[in-house]
Order: sequence, then C-alpha cells, then structure tokens
Amino acid sequence: MKTSPFDPVLLDKPLRLVFWLYGVVLSQLLWGASLFVYLSGAALSTVVLMFAIVLAYTAWILMSIWHCSWNVENPAHGEIARFLTAAWAVNSVLMMGFLLLQRLG
Repeated sequence: MKTSPFDPVLLDKPLRLVFWLYGVVLSQLLWGASLFVYLSGAALSTVVLMFAIVLAYTAWILMSIWHCSWNVENPAHGEIARFLTAAWAVNSVLMMGFLLLQRLG
C-alpha cells in the first residue's frame, strides 16, 4: 500500500536494522566526517555541502524510520524510535545552524 510519494526511496526493512544501522551508525559517521571537515578549516562552501548532505540524510532516515515503525512486535518500540529520530533531527538542524553561525561570525 503506497502512502507517500517517497515510498520508492524509503527503506522497507525491520525497524531494528533501519534504526541502529542506518539511523545511528551511519548518522554518526556522517556527522564525524562533517565535523572533521568543519574543524580542519575547509572552505565555507565545503562545510555547507557536508551539512547539506547530513541534512538530506537526516530527512531521509527520519522518513524511513517513520515508514518502518510499524514493523515491530511491540508498537511502543516504533513510537520510541519515531520520537528519538525526531529529536535527533531537531538536534542536527540546530547544530548545523549554530556551527554555521559560528563559522560566519
């Protein structure tokens, strides 16, 4: 059943795999790479590009986890994953904004 125009690009796997592998591990690696670029004194355009990649990935993983949150035995686990991922997305957006403001200032 299609519920979103983004369904073709969303993951359709067990929530534990999407949350831990794609949501936690890969997000941490992307943030680590972005902070390495930021702290190494790279050009502003490179920093903005890395943050744009992290932002796009964060939006994609948020939608993917939302899409897979029904695929659990205990519905509370799906709700917890949604909440944690939304909090991570808000944190990522705030961190990017403040780091860019610091870089510009």
